[in-house]
Amino acid sequence: MRFLPFFFLLSAILSASPNEISSFNSKFEQRIVDEHGKTLLYRGELWATKPQNALWLYQSPIQKSVYINAKVLTIIEPTIEQATVKTLGGEIDFLEIIKKAKKVDNEHYNATVNGLTYAITFKNDALSTIGYTDSYDNRVTIKFLNPSTNQPIEAKRFKPLIPSDFDLIRDR
Repeated sequence: MRFLPFFFLLSAILSASPNEISSFNSKFEQRIVDEHGKTLLYRGELWATKPQNALWLYQSPIQKSVYINAKVLTIIEPTIEQATVKTLGGEIDFLEIIKKAKKVDNEHYNATVNGLTYAITFKNDALSTIGYTDSYDNRVTIKFLNPSTNQPIEAKRFKPLIPSDFDLIRDR
């Protein structure tokens, strides 16, 4: 759950880019470096649309699907046959992030929300990387590979399908 701030941030960044972005799709690499220098590298694909829909498909080193639909977070973990559904509260105010994103130069933006500072980079007007240090002192960098913006994404992609034999945890 400690990666949740980033999921919320991306939904906000979609409307903070130099160009108006209504949808976003990209393969990604998420690198997490802890305070001891230990590095974890995750790979997967992201789909997101306004106002608050996102699907993170983690493909390696584990498989996991993370859905954000407005105020509901659903995490499906096939390896342990478990799904978690959580109603989101005020973890991050999307509008606050957008308002606070400040342009540093043509490619770089910074936003500070709830004590976390996010460094956002655009290359050729496309979201390239987002980095921040989380509340556990992990340095997190997400690199987007071949991003696509403003292409149609079917709404059904954001509907989680939880297998009936999975354990279901509801976290309010």
